[in-house]
Amino acid sequence: MRSRRRIRTLLVVAALGGAACNAIVGVETVALGPGKSDAGSDAEAPGEDADPTPSDGSTPPSGPLAVKVALGYIHTCARRLDGTVLCWGENGAGQVGDGIPFDGSRPEVTIPQRVVNIRDATEVAAGISHTCALRKTGGVSCWGLNFFGQLGDGTKTRTSTPVDVTGLGDATFIVAGTSFTCAVRRDETAVCWGANYAGQLGDDTKDDKSTPVPVKQLSEVLAMAAAEYHACALSRGGTVRCWGRNDDGQLGIGSLTESLTPRAVASLNDVVAIAAASRFSCALRSSGLVYCWGANDRGQLGTGSASPSPNPSPVLVTGITNAKAIWAGYDHACAALETGKVVCWGAAGRGQLGTGSPGIPLDASVPRPSEVVGMTGAVTVVTGGEHTCATTIAGGIFCWGSNGLGELGNGTKQGAFSAVPVTGFP
Repeated sequence: MRSRRRIRTLLVVAALGGAACNAIVGVETVALGPGKSDAGSDAEAPGEDADPTPSDGSTPPSGPLAVKVALGYIHTCARRLDGTVLCWGENGAGQVGDGIPFDGSRPEVTIPQRVVNIRDATEVAAGISHTCALRKTGGVSCWGLNFFGQLGDGTKTRTSTPVDVTGLGDATFIVAGTSFTCAVRRDETAVCWGANYAGQLGDDTKDDKSTPVPVKQLSEVLAMAAAEYHACALSRGGTVRCWGRNDDGQLGIGSLTESLTPRAVASLNDVVAIAAASRFSCALRSSGLVYCWGANDRGQLGTGSASPSPNPSPVLVTGITNAKAIWAGYDHACAALETGKVVCWGAAGRGQLGTGSPGIPLDASVPRPSEVVGMTGAVTVVTGGEHTCATTIAGGIFCWGSNGLGELGNGTKQGAFSAVPVTGFP
């Protein structure tokens, strides 16, 4: 069994027509098994060991290799091996980071475009309409929508140019929820900032914050997962704590009671990776088994059947015994297996499960893990609102699912039920 495991997660929330409508927020998180974080206690870049270097010792392919991917609801970003970041898809709030002033309409971007002023990124995280990058220095820079202070610069001014998060220079890990952002610090404590409607910042209040505030009652944090209105943290020893909204049981505490501070997830003590989605959460245990909890109306718990009743305690995802990583989207989730294959379950109507079956109803669901067609040897797989992407050992990116605003990055707005290559990558 590998000593380190990774997990990419994703959630999103959309504001439509002036009313806040729950959607999903794209987030990439990397969770490590018991031991140390990627950055450790020094200044090494988090996740550097995840770069796609061939195991046979040969020289990796030249070109714009993708090593980290983050998906928002309708935009996508990738951190390249050289430390630059590319983004594509919806760009109404400047979340693609093109540096163009807000003086007119902002059309979507259908092929990857380089984010300005970012050359030393080690991680990238995407919310519904904002994006952040962790720098080699330990600083964090963000861009896009800032209505709730999710950029962390002490203002609520949107920007298409990266701005530095105030007072944060020792981050080792970042994650973005719907309209909030969190970071793990070098001392293994956590901070969050942005929207706090349901207590998702974990500071025992419901007040929005435009600069980082400490998450209470957390220590020895290795990684985090941020969703729509809740967040979770993985600590040394394999324990998981969650906080925020809980009307679907997404905190995993055995009840539907919300919590403004972290609460321990029931019956989990050997977790190596976590994922948080809009209304459910998942955990990967050291045995390779996956457990999920929360909403299951679209089969997102992977138990083999859907149910309108929430499940506030972890349940076993059927048919998975050798997972090495997990990810959760708005209403779907995926797992990478030790065999190199990927399986997904949950909402399927936009092709986000990669089953290769077009023409299914928009409300279609697959309540048990189903193999993604045409994807083997994936390094990472990341889920978004209604699209999914995978990176390969060669540094390429393949995406499938919804593509109405160019979020698949292949130069079109045509959705795909099987993997298509992102333009400009090997």
